[in-house]
Amino acid sequence: MRNFTLIASLLFAAAASAQCDPDFDFGTAEWGASPDASIGEQFDTAYVDTPYADVFHVLVPTDASAIDPMFQLPLDSVILSSVVLTDTTSLEQYTLEDIGLEIVCNNLGSSPNPCTLIAGAQYCASLEGTPTSGGVFQMSLDVEAWVTVFGVGVAQPYSFAGYILDVIGESSIDVGHVKEANWNVYPNPVNDVLTIEKGSADAWVKVFNLAGQEMDIAALNQASRLIVNTADWPNGLYFVSYQSNEGVSTRRVVVQH
Repeated sequence: MRNFTLIASLLFAAAASAQCDPDFDFGTAEWGASPDASIGEQFDTAYVDTPYADVFHVLVPTDASAIDPMFQLPLDSVILSSVVLTDTTSLEQYTLEDIGLEIVCNNLGSSPNPCTLIAGAQYCASLEGTPTSGGVFQMSLDVEAWVTVFGVGVAQPYSFAGYILDVIGESSIDVGHVKEANWNVYPNPVNDVLTIEKGSADAWVKVFNLAGQEMDIAALNQASRLIVNTADWPNGLYFVSYQSNEGVSTRRVVVQH
Protein backbone atom coordinates (compact mmCIF):
# COMPACT_ATOMS: atom_id res chain seq x y z
CA MET A 1 0.00 0.00 0.00
CA ARG A 2 1.35 3.43 -0.88
CA ASN A 3 2.35 5.73 1.96
CA PHE A 4 -0.40 8.14 3.02
CA THR A 5 2.02 10.83 4.17
CA LEU A 6 1.95 12.80 0.93
CA ILE A 7 -1.82 13.12 1.09
CA ALA A 8 -1.23 15.07 4.27
CA SER A 9 1.65 17.01 2.76
CA LEU A 10 -0.54 18.44 0.07
CA LEU A 11 -3.00 19.95 2.45
CA PHE A 12 -1.16 22.75 4.21
CA ALA A 13 -0.68 26.03 2.38
CA ALA A 14 -0.93 29.78 2.39
CA ALA A 15 -2.54 31.56 -0.55
CA ALA A 16 -1.54 29.89 -3.77
CA SER A 17 1.03 31.41 -6.10
CA ALA A 18 1.86 29.67 -9.38
CA GLN A 19 -0.32 26.58 -9.22
CA CYS A 20 0.88 23.09 -10.10
CA ASP A 21 -0.98 20.78 -12.48
CA PRO A 22 -2.48 17.52 -11.09
CA ASP A 23 -1.36 15.41 -14.03
CA PHE A 24 0.56 12.49 -12.51
CA ASP A 25 -0.14 9.05 -14.04
CA PHE A 26 -1.34 6.78 -11.23
CA GLY A 27 -2.50 4.13 -13.71
CA THR A 28 -5.36 2.03 -12.36
CA ALA A 29 -4.52 2.68 -8.68
CA GLU A 30 -7.39 3.65 -6.40
CA TRP A 31 -5.17 6.03 -4.51
CA GLY A 32 -1.53 7.04 -4.31
CA ALA A 33 1.04 9.79 -3.80
CA SER A 34 4.17 10.91 -5.58
CA PRO A 35 6.85 11.11 -4.32
CA ASP A 36 6.24 8.10 -2.08
CA ALA A 37 8.54 7.59 0.92
CA SER A 38 7.47 3.97 1.32
CA ILE A 39 9.37 3.09 -1.87
CA GLY A 40 12.33 5.35 -1.13
CA GLU A 41 11.20 8.52 -2.92
CA GLN A 42 11.99 11.84 -1.25
CA PHE A 43 11.67 15.58 -1.66
CA ASP A 44 14.34 17.26 -3.78
CA THR A 45 17.32 18.64 -1.89
CA ALA A 46 17.02 22.35 -1.08
CA TYR A 47 19.75 24.97 -0.70
CA VAL A 48 19.85 28.00 1.61
CA ASP A 49 19.17 31.34 -0.14
CA THR A 50 18.23 29.54 -3.37
CA PRO A 51 14.60 29.56 -4.62
CA TYR A 52 13.12 26.08 -4.23
CA ALA A 53 10.04 24.29 -5.55
CA ASP A 54 9.01 20.64 -5.64
CA VAL A 55 5.63 19.30 -6.74
CA PHE A 56 3.57 16.60 -5.04
CA HIS A 57 0.69 14.68 -6.56
CA VAL A 58 -2.03 12.78 -4.74
CA LEU A 59 -4.96 10.62 -5.73
CA VAL A 60 -7.55 10.63 -2.92
CA PRO A 61 -9.68 7.46 -2.59
CA THR A 62 -13.41 7.37 -1.95
CA ASP A 63 -13.16 4.89 0.92
CA ALA A 64 -10.83 5.11 3.92
CA SER A 65 -10.22 1.36 3.78
CA ALA A 66 -8.01 1.90 0.72
CA ILE A 67 -5.56 3.60 3.07
CA ASP A 68 -6.16 1.70 6.29
CA PRO A 69 -8.21 -1.54 6.28
CA MET A 70 -9.29 -0.81 9.86
CA PHE A 71 -11.61 1.94 8.62
CA GLN A 72 -14.35 0.56 6.39
CA LEU A 73 -15.92 3.98 5.94
CA PRO A 74 -16.62 6.41 3.10
CA LEU A 75 -13.93 9.08 2.89
CA ASP A 76 -15.20 12.62 2.33
CA SER A 77 -12.02 14.69 2.36
CA VAL A 78 -8.54 14.99 3.85
CA ILE A 79 -7.15 18.06 5.63
CA LEU A 80 -3.75 18.65 7.16
CA SER A 81 -3.78 20.25 10.62
CA SER A 82 -0.02 20.79 11.05
CA VAL A 83 3.44 20.09 9.64
CA VAL A 84 6.37 19.65 12.01
CA LEU A 85 10.04 19.53 11.10
CA THR A 86 12.39 17.82 13.54
CA ASP A 87 16.09 18.62 13.21
CA THR A 88 17.88 15.27 13.14
CA THR A 89 20.83 16.64 15.10
CA SER A 90 19.35 18.87 17.79
CA LEU A 91 15.91 17.13 17.84
CA GLU A 92 14.37 20.62 18.03
CA GLN A 93 11.06 21.06 16.22
CA TYR A 94 10.24 23.78 13.69
CA THR A 95 7.54 24.78 11.21
CA LEU A 96 8.12 25.16 7.48
CA GLU A 97 7.84 28.92 7.95
CA ASP A 98 10.75 28.82 10.39
CA ILE A 99 13.06 27.83 7.53
CA GLY A 100 11.47 29.96 4.81
CA LEU A 101 9.18 27.43 3.11
CA GLU A 102 5.47 26.76 2.69
CA ILE A 103 3.18 24.23 1.00
CA VAL A 104 0.78 25.71 -1.54
CA CYS A 105 -2.26 23.54 -2.29
CA ASN A 106 -4.27 23.29 -5.48
CA ASN A 107 -7.61 21.53 -4.99
CA LEU A 108 -8.97 22.73 -8.37
CA GLY A 109 -11.50 24.96 -6.62
CA SER A 110 -13.41 22.00 -5.18
CA SER A 111 -13.59 23.67 -1.76
CA PRO A 112 -13.11 27.24 -0.47
CA ASN A 113 -10.16 25.99 1.56
CA PRO A 114 -7.45 25.13 -1.01
CA CYS A 115 -6.03 22.55 1.40
CA THR A 116 -9.23 20.52 1.57
CA LEU A 117 -8.98 17.64 -0.90
CA ILE A 118 -12.26 15.99 -1.82
CA ALA A 119 -12.37 12.19 -2.15
CA GLY A 120 -12.27 10.58 -5.58
CA ALA A 121 -10.03 13.03 -7.43
CA GLN A 122 -6.35 13.87 -8.05
CA TYR A 123 -4.73 17.04 -6.72
CA CYS A 124 -1.27 18.52 -6.31
CA ALA A 125 0.67 21.01 -4.22
CA SER A 126 4.00 22.77 -4.30
CA LEU A 127 6.57 22.89 -1.51
CA GLU A 128 8.21 26.21 -2.26
CA GLY A 129 10.05 29.24 -1.00
CA THR A 130 13.63 30.34 -0.40
CA PRO A 131 15.18 28.40 2.50
CA THR A 132 16.70 30.59 5.18
CA SER A 133 18.26 27.85 7.30
CA GLY A 134 20.07 24.59 6.58
CA GLY A 135 19.65 21.22 8.22
CA VAL A 136 18.43 17.67 7.81
CA PHE A 137 14.82 17.54 8.96
CA GLN A 138 12.39 14.72 9.52
CA MET A 139 8.93 15.82 8.34
CA SER A 140 5.86 14.67 10.25
CA LEU A 141 2.29 15.57 9.44
CA ASP A 142 -0.89 15.60 11.51
CA VAL A 143 -3.93 14.85 9.39
CA GLU A 144 -7.69 14.96 9.75
CA ALA A 145 -9.40 12.48 7.43
CA TRP A 146 -13.11 13.20 7.34
CA VAL A 147 -15.27 10.07 7.12
CA THR A 148 -19.01 9.50 7.27
CA VAL A 149 -20.40 7.53 10.21
CA PHE A 150 -24.17 6.92 10.19
CA GLY A 151 -24.58 9.94 7.95
CA VAL A 152 -22.47 12.23 10.14
CA GLY A 153 -19.04 13.58 9.20
CA VAL A 154 -16.33 12.65 11.73
CA ALA A 155 -12.68 13.72 11.71
CA GLN A 156 -10.24 10.84 12.20
CA PRO A 157 -6.81 12.08 13.36
CA TYR A 158 -3.64 10.53 11.96
CA SER A 159 0.03 11.31 12.36
CA PHE A 160 2.47 10.34 9.64
CA ALA A 161 6.27 10.49 9.27
CA GLY A 162 8.88 9.11 6.94
CA TYR A 163 10.04 12.07 4.85
CA ILE A 164 13.41 13.77 5.06
CA LEU A 165 13.88 17.38 3.99
CA ASP A 166 17.58 18.03 3.36
CA VAL A 167 18.45 21.76 3.24
CA ILE A 168 22.11 22.36 2.46
CA GLY A 169 23.78 25.52 3.72
CA GLU A 170 24.46 27.51 6.86
CA SER A 171 21.79 27.34 9.54
CA SER A 172 20.31 30.48 11.06
CA ILE A 173 18.64 28.39 13.78
CA ASP A 174 20.41 29.05 17.05
CA VAL A 175 21.89 25.70 18.06
CA GLY A 176 25.47 24.87 18.86
CA HIS A 177 27.52 23.29 16.09
CA VAL A 178 30.43 20.92 16.40
CA LYS A 179 33.48 21.80 14.34
CA GLU A 180 33.73 19.36 11.44
CA ALA A 181 37.35 18.57 12.34
CA ASN A 182 36.30 17.29 15.75
CA TRP A 183 34.75 14.08 14.43
CA ASN A 184 34.88 11.95 11.32
CA VAL A 185 33.07 9.14 9.49
CA TYR A 186 34.77 6.69 7.13
CA PRO A 187 34.93 5.05 4.69
CA ASN A 188 32.41 6.88 2.53
CA PRO A 189 30.92 5.13 0.58
CA VAL A 190 30.87 2.28 3.08
CA ASN A 191 30.36 -1.42 2.43
CA ASP A 192 30.23 -3.53 5.61
CA VAL A 193 31.90 -1.56 8.42
CA LEU A 194 31.52 2.13 9.22
CA THR A 195 33.91 3.84 11.65
CA ILE A 196 32.80 6.97 13.50
CA GLU A 197 35.67 8.83 15.15
CA LYS A 198 34.35 10.68 18.19
CA GLY A 199 35.87 13.93 19.37
CA SER A 200 34.36 13.31 22.80
CA ALA A 201 33.83 10.06 24.67
CA ASP A 202 30.55 11.50 26.01
CA ALA A 203 29.15 12.31 22.57
CA TRP A 204 26.14 10.42 21.24
CA VAL A 205 25.56 9.32 17.67
CA LYS A 206 22.39 8.44 15.77
CA VAL A 207 21.95 7.35 12.16
CA PHE A 208 18.81 7.91 10.07
CA ASN A 209 17.84 6.56 6.66
CA LEU A 210 16.10 8.62 3.98
CA ALA A 211 12.70 7.67 5.38
CA GLY A 212 13.64 9.30 8.69
CA GLN A 213 13.87 5.97 10.52
CA GLU A 214 16.61 5.60 13.13
CA MET A 215 18.98 2.74 12.32
CA ASP A 216 20.07 0.17 14.85
CA ILE A 217 23.74 0.92 15.44
CA ALA A 218 24.52 -1.84 17.90
CA ALA A 219 28.21 -1.08 17.72
CA LEU A 220 31.59 -1.69 19.26
CA ASN A 221 31.66 1.47 21.38
CA GLN A 222 35.22 2.42 22.20
CA ALA A 223 36.33 5.55 24.02
CA SER A 224 37.16 7.45 20.84
CA ARG A 225 35.20 5.66 18.13
CA LEU A 226 32.18 3.59 17.11
CA ILE A 227 32.50 0.58 14.84
CA VAL A 228 29.14 0.07 13.10
CA ASN A 229 28.14 -3.02 11.11
CA THR A 230 26.36 -1.84 7.95
CA ALA A 231 26.44 -5.17 6.10
CA ASP A 232 22.66 -5.62 6.36
CA TRP A 233 21.73 -2.03 5.57
CA PRO A 234 20.13 -1.39 2.17
CA ASN A 235 22.15 0.62 -0.32
CA GLY A 236 21.43 4.32 -0.16
CA LEU A 237 22.01 7.63 1.60
CA TYR A 238 22.13 7.89 5.42
CA PHE A 239 22.54 10.78 7.84
CA VAL A 240 24.90 10.47 10.82
CA SER A 241 23.92 12.86 13.63
CA TYR A 242 26.56 13.66 16.23
CA GLN A 243 26.07 15.65 19.44
CA SER A 244 28.55 16.58 22.15
CA ASN A 245 28.75 19.34 24.74
CA GLU A 246 29.95 21.62 21.91
CA GLY A 247 26.77 21.22 19.89
CA VAL A 248 25.53 19.17 16.98
CA SER A 249 26.62 18.18 13.47
CA THR A 250 25.42 15.96 10.62
CA ARG A 251 27.29 14.07 7.92
CA ARG A 252 25.95 12.19 4.90
CA VAL A 253 27.12 8.62 4.27
CA VAL A 254 26.41 6.36 1.30
CA VAL A 255 26.05 2.61 1.87
CA GLN A 256 27.10 0.76 -1.27
CA HIS A 257 27.52 -3.03 -1.24
